[in-house]
Amino acid sequence: MSQTMAIFMVLTAAFLWGSWMQATKYTGDFPLPAFLLWLYGFSLVLVWGFIFLIEGFDIGWIFDEIGADPWRAWFVMICGAGMALGIQLQMTVIGRVGLVLSNSVNATFGILLGTLLSAVLGKLPEGVSYGKVFLTALLLICATTICQYSGKLRDQDLERKSVRPASTQDTKSALLMILSAALNTMYALGLSLGVKTSVSTGGFSQWPCIGLLATGSFLGTLAFSGVQLTRHRQWNTMFNRKYQRAYALACLSGACHYGGNLIHTVSSAVISVSISWLLGRTGSMWTYLWGIYHKEYKGASKKTYAVLFTGILIYVLGIILLAYSLYG
Repeated sequence: MSQTMAIFMVLTAAFLWGSWMQATKYTGDFPLPAFLLWLYGFSLVLVWGFIFLIEGFDIGWIFDEIGADPWRAWFVMICGAGMALGIQLQMTVIGRVGLVLSNSVNATFGILLGTLLSAVLGKLPEGVSYGKVFLTALLLICATTICQYSGKLRDQDLERKSVRPASTQDTKSALLMILSAALNTMYALGLSLGVKTSVSTGGFSQWPCIGLLATGSFLGTLAFSGVQLTRHRQWNTMFNRKYQRAYALACLSGACHYGGNLIHTVSSAVISVSISWLLGRTGSMWTYLWGIYHKEYKGASKKTYAVLFTGILIYVLGIILLAYSLYG
């Protein structure tokens, strides 16, 4: 795979990541823990099914790799579980503060910590300096901050017009957003130490790595969601014809979420985890665009839209700068 194709694939993964959380708008009273258990269950089948499809029945080498480094395998699975828990916390907060604000905080914190982890542990491609990487990170953080400010302006616009009350952010929500952002960066940590790339020879091949991440995500969700479903006596919602639409949306979300992870992992082996991680953070840009589509900015002023699209433009500039650095 060429670098150009790898960049295109990562941007495709970013689109998928920035789109699937909208599905919960259409699941009605279906419990979030059940939704995520379906999502990660389908993701597990999707990832391992894809590996079987590509490798056929000749997958003994995958388990040989895993068996040769069991401590790394456990670490990668723990990272997958941590990421899934972060997603669950983030989606819990979304119901309180809205998708746009939740992703803004998550993206800002995630860019900082994830870039640091992936650049130091995953190393950089030849010709790409730490300065360029962190400059891109600053651009993406700037873009996120501007887009988040547009959300604040939107709330002010809607309050003045009495269209609807603005989203509120209490202390508990703020702490949950920070915790979920920290847990989400475990994906970058798992990739940085778990997959072999063009600049890092430590780790597994791409199939064992993504397979372990998907397994960890499912097991972590099974444990956490299982407690929630047991506590609220909601296991009966897991297989109920009333929620057929929710099951379908959860599976589609799993295809986007771990389909994106699958694409991202394969691409990381070519352009490094540090580069692919930053490119993947542009998924937040799609969150804002979907926010417009779902009328989260309905009733906002022209000034608010101008601020929002300025932030989106800076996202695009960050993509161009990082992609150019690979060819410079």
